[in-house]
This record gives sequence, C-alpha cells and structure tokens, in this order.
Amino acid sequence: MTTSVYFDLDGTLLEYTRPFDEIFADVMPAGVDVTESMAAAYSERVLAGLDDLEDDPYEQAFAAICREYDVSADPAALAAERVRTEVAATRVPESVRRLVELVARDHDVGILTNGDGRMQRRKLEVHGLDDLVDTIVVSNEFGARKPAPELFEHAKSELPAETFVYVGDSLEEDVLPAREHGFETVYVGNEHPPETTLTVSTVEDLATVLGPLLD
Repeated sequence: MTTSVYFDLDGTLLEYTRPFDEIFADVMPAGVDVTESMAAAYSERVLAGLDDLEDDPYEQAFAAICREYDVSADPAALAAERVRTEVAATRVPESVRRLVELVARDHDVGILTNGDGRMQRRKLEVHGLDDLVDTIVVSNEFGARKPAPELFEHAKSELPAETFVYVGDSLEEDVLPAREHGFETVYVGNEHPPETTLTVSTVEDLATVLGPLLD
C-alpha cells in the first residue's frame, strides 16, 4: 500500500525561538520608537493580508505602518529584512529532521502550509527541508488557505497514493479538514482532538506514533 505523508510547517516541523514583537522591533529602522501598538498593528495587518491572499503581504503591511506612524523607510527593504530576521528566529529540532528523513526513505513527503510563499520556502531552504520533500504547497501561492477543501484535494493530487497522512498543530486548520478529505491525522498539541486522531504533545514525540502508523 502506498502512503503519502504531509507535514504542516510552523508549529509542527519548525518552532520559533523569539516572539514576533521582538522580530518586528529588530526590523524597524534605528531611532524609530517601536511601541506595542505599532507591533500589534503590524501583526494584524500581516495576518489580514495573508487571509486575503495578498501579493507581498509583509511589504504591504510595512507600507501601511510607515504611513500610519510616519516612518521614513522602504517597505520592500523592510519586508526583505523581515524574512531574513524571522527565518533566523526559527529552528527545526534534530529529532524532527531525522524523522522527516526516515519517512522520506519509504514514502512521498510533502509540506502543506498556510503563509506567504517567499517566507515559507525560505524557511524550508535554510533548514534544508526542501531537499527532503517531494512537493511544497503554500496557501498564498495556491490561492486558498487551510481549511479550504481545495487545498487538501490539491495536496492529494500532488502525491497520489492509496493512503494519506497529515501531521499538524491546529485542529481547525489541519486535523479536522484533513480528516474530512481522507487523511489519517496526527495532531501535535494539547487540545482534545477527535478520538480517531493520534496525538503527541511536542514535535519531538512524533516518531512514537508516526512510525507505527506507516508500518
């Protein structure tokens, strides 16, 4: 029986080492008084842009902040620096990398993630995950965000198999919609998923449930 395995990215394979407000403050030009309200406004604007599938949501968010707070800076340059700084604030636990390598030996493996293509693909490249997987599906490149059903159906068409497995850290965006579209699921987190879903508390524990599921 052939099995294709998809992983979510942020919060599943990859974790952040710094909070987003610190990352934002580091990106803003020297001398700018970065307030909590400014950081919150930026985060809200980015999330809205991602939800609306905007082109260059980070650049557009910086443009809005520069206008609102009278900051003299190039939004495109700030967006590029945001990508660099945010990626530098992420890590992939070594046990998780080994797990992906192990799964990829015998199965087609993909990444199915919400987010901006430039940001998400840069994370995969920096951490060497892009070389381990067979396909990468990013919401803003595809034109729909999880939990949209067409995103999961597209993922299945990218790696045709008899059985599909999806590993993610969100019940609403990952586990529940994936199950509705024919995936076996593994939930990484501490909420209470459906009884039919395998659960681990941390990404480091994935091997304990994913290995037997694929045997």
